[in-house]
Amino acid sequence: HPPMRKLRRLRNNPGKSVPEELLFTAFRWETVREQYFTNIHRLDDATEARYLRTIYSKRLWEECGISVEL
Repeated sequence: HPPMRKLRRLRNNPGKSVPEELLFTAFRWETVREQYFTNIHRLDDATEARYLRTIYSKRLWEECGISVEL
């Protein structure tokens, strides 16, 4: 068996593959992840989660007309 390639953490186009109907769930999930990682001092992971939250919040507004607080 060939060795498994390690997947990159963030894809080239992060947040774009989430279907519109799951955007709010994805936003909520990243909110929980950001809080969790902040609490255990994994700030790189918390920053990544916040970045994804930003992407999802923009998509929620642009695609659904829903405004969420970051």
